[in-house]
Amino acid sequence: MKEVTIIVPIYKVEKYLRACFDSLLKQTSDSFAVLAVNDGSPDNSQAIIDEYTARYPDLIFGIKKENGGYGSVLQMAIEKITTPYFLVCDPDDTIEPNAVETLLSLAKVSGADVTVGAKTFVYENSEDRDYDKAYNTEFAELKPNTLYRAGTKEFENLFFLDPSPHAKLYKKELSKHIDFPKKVGYTDNLLFYMNLLQAKSVIYTDTSLANYLIDRAGNSMGDVRVAAMSGEIRVFRTILAQASILKNVPDIFWYRMFESFKFMLYKTRRLNCSTEEYAAVLDQLEDYLKDLCEHGETIKPYYKKYAKTKAVERARDGMLMNLRTEKLAYRRLKKKMCREFAAKQKNS
Repeated sequence: MKEVTIIVPIYKVEKYLRACFDSLLKQTSDSFAVLAVNDGSPDNSQAIIDEYTARYPDLIFGIKKENGGYGSVLQMAIEKITTPYFLVCDPDDTIEPNAVETLLSLAKVSGADVTVGAKTFVYENSEDRDYDKAYNTEFAELKPNTLYRAGTKEFENLFFLDPSPHAKLYKKELSKHIDFPKKVGYTDNLLFYMNLLQAKSVIYTDTSLANYLIDRAGNSMGDVRVAAMSGEIRVFRTILAQASILKNVPDIFWYRMFESFKFMLYKTRRLNCSTEEYAAVLDQLEDYLKDLCEHGETIKPYYKKYAKTKAVERARDGMLMNLRTEKLAYRRLKKKMCREFAAKQKNS
């Protein structure tokens, strides 16, 4: 009986898809199946899917659907799979031959709800490979092959994990009630945080099990369109909304969501848009900040401990975290950022 489903969300990736599938076929475990979901891809991806499903009918299964975005793929796949565990392999990435065997073995031995491995950055036109522990080593240190139990101080370190899907094995049970927004990217963040918030235990290995093509053209991380930025904000508002109905949410989660706000705020400077569109995106970000503001007092101790900011920015962030001063502080910040953005547009 298969124990793991590898979900492969597919859209405009024909160049990489065979390498992805081939890496799955090299697995040392036979306890998995592949669910290849064609999200309405307009290229020749479907022909490649058909080729592999015909050659490996007991291992690779294909679904073709109308385009609905990454979240719609996860929603459909999680509803359809029958295995107790799943992992997501983006089609422009590959996994190491021992990935399924290592992750599944750790999960079964430990009983962990989420099992996380390290990864390796690979590049489009280079043979370089850079090992990545898959968490922010500046703020946390994770012990390999150690079970982290929810409710402990050590569990807080897991909130510094990279939320990307690489080398993460999830129990289906924790994911089946997640409501994924459609037509947007970044929904792997929702998958990660909702699993982490519900997990009773997590285990980590520092063995690199996934290869992440970090510089592919069209990668969502480099998308500077307004639609992409709006989608990212929408995903994080969804994370807040779904987290708010859970019990025993760790305080550090709200701090990490504030740091996500800061990350998106500064990312807006790279947008390719008009000044009017830029102002509208900043308004959307304020909506996210307002959702977060009620947790301001919870966020502040963690901000004091972890934030690497200077005095002026700390004072401003303190006002942004305060329900009574947020509106004024954000109005000033928005005015400054719009002025700087307009100047950049004029000089470009």
